[in-house]
Amino acid sequence: MQQQDLEVRRRSETGKGTARKLRAQGYVPAVCYRKGLDPILLSLEKRELEKILQAAAGQNILIQLKIKGEEAAENQETVIVKEVQKDPLNRMLHADFMGVLMDQLITVEVAVRLVGEPTEALREGAMVQQLRRVVELECLPGDIPESVDAEISHLNMGESVHVGELKVPEGSRILTDEKAAVVVISAPVEEEEEVPEEVEPGEEEVEGEEGKEKEKEPEKEEEN
Repeated sequence: MQQQDLEVRRRSETGKGTARKLRAQGYVPAVCYRKGLDPILLSLEKRELEKILQAAAGQNILIQLKIKGEEAAENQETVIVKEVQKDPLNRMLHADFMGVLMDQLITVEVAVRLVGEPTEALREGAMVQQLRRVVELECLPGDIPESVDAEISHLNMGESVHVGELKVPEGSRILTDEKAAVVVISAPVEEEEEVPEEVEPGEEEVEGEEGKEKEKEPEKEEEN
């Protein structure tokens, strides 16, 4: 996996006031968490991180943090993005990074990509339902795949692919339940025919405004 470089600065001040000042200058506060070590408080240019995230298109990506103003041996940290916090208007507020070592396994979520089309099933009106879009994967940082592929071209109506059938790079291991369904080829939903309501005897609808003409009562003879 290709690494991206990102210049950052250390910061000592915390709090909402400091965060507002940073954002007003085009920066965002960030924290780099490291296993067994104290976290590093940072600030970085918002637009530079946005470029990296847009290029990654939602995929996992390794970032080489370069801390300005420090010795070369101590100014770099390899990380992956743990979380990016945004406001309701989708503006970046804060970033969390997780430090990684290239020779130690990490756990990440990887997207599931459907490969192929179940042609015969689609001709019969079947629907492709993807039930799981990511799986949890354990691997080395340099071996994080862009996606895990699920081959579906061989599937027939009613068949499915489960997590245990997915192929992953050598040295990697899926942690998600292997029995969980990833994609199902479902039968088309048949529309129910409307059944006319039964009409009880004596409740037949009459046609016209007046219905059937009522029989006239026999006229009474006039009394003399």
